[in-house]
Amino acid sequence: MEVPVRNPDRPRSPLVPLLTIAAVAVALAYVQVLQGLLATLAFSALAAILSRAFQRWLVGRGIGPRLSLTLTVAAFIVTLALLGAAAVAAVLAIAVQLSGDAESLREQLAAASDAFAAATGLPVGSVPSIDADAVIATVRQLLSTVGPAVTSLFMSVLIVTYLLLDADNLRARMIRHTPAGSVARYDALANELVVYIKVRAMLGAGAAVADTILLLVLGVPYAVLWGVLSFLFSFVPNIGFILALVPPTVFALLELGLGPAVLVVVGYVVINLAFDYVLQPRIMAADLDISPVVVIVAILVWTAIIGPVGALLAVPLTLALRVVVVPFEGARWFVALLGPVPGEAGGDPSLDPTIAAVPEPVAAEPTS
Repeated sequence: MEVPVRNPDRPRSPLVPLLTIAAVAVALAYVQVLQGLLATLAFSALAAILSRAFQRWLVGRGIGPRLSLTLTVAAFIVTLALLGAAAVAAVLAIAVQLSGDAESLREQLAAASDAFAAATGLPVGSVPSIDADAVIATVRQLLSTVGPAVTSLFMSVLIVTYLLLDADNLRARMIRHTPAGSVARYDALANELVVYIKVRAMLGAGAAVADTILLLVLGVPYAVLWGVLSFLFSFVPNIGFILALVPPTVFALLELGLGPAVLVVVGYVVINLAFDYVLQPRIMAADLDISPVVVIVAILVWTAIIGPVGALLAVPLTLALRVVVVPFEGARWFVALLGPVPGEAGGDPSLDPTIAAVPEPVAAEPTS
């Protein structure tokens, strides 16, 4: 019996893309229900990759397996505790300051609306000002997320700990039952993620120190706290520094006036552009070659799927998605949107499905 061959000139049925879109819509609807769980799993997976690289670095320095595991988990817990405390302290400081200066905030927002109206030629008072009470209520609402966030972080610590305990066994089973090309691709992905996070941490820490010095010189309240916040938001590409810019600018405006607030904005822009567009290309060992437009869309998409954590994990999740779909010929157009397609000029060889498996990588050092 002959198998019918599809005529390549025959137009495809429109039902295929429609059914695909419907399936994606249904999947996203269920993802919304499991948003918190998916965010915890995604964060834990990235944390496990970074922790494993740190553990292997400790072992390479002559520290025993048990002690290296203990030190790695302890470092992970301390890091989460410090960054979590800084984030909560920042929200508390903003809430307290805005509550105490609610009337001043209303006047500032009304003045800004009148200035905008005058600059655009509109009648004074015709531009509605931002509701200060709504701003304060939003900040206070952020505090209500502390409880669930602490629970998610605790679960993340457990997941990372057990993954580190069973890492060697899991890898051995994966190698036995996974094609060599797939193992190599995921090893390359892990290496790429470690380098990316390491470089972002270095650049974010440098920019945070510079931001803190600027705020201390200007006399902005809670300068060190805003510096820590700047470091946290440095992991949100392209728009992170804008989010980190808002609190110190508001505090400078309320406490010091318009001039210092403008200096905060200018200083933040200059510092962060210098670190992101001058230093990063010189430090990054491997160019990720992700378009800024793709990054912005990735932030929006992953935030919609897994919540605010998606903004922090947008680039790592996009890199992981690229590795997952590259073996499928029909998805090569999608890989091309995210970066060079393997096999083409300039393509990333680590994504080539035909490459041989390699031993578990040790995180590469960024080169200057």
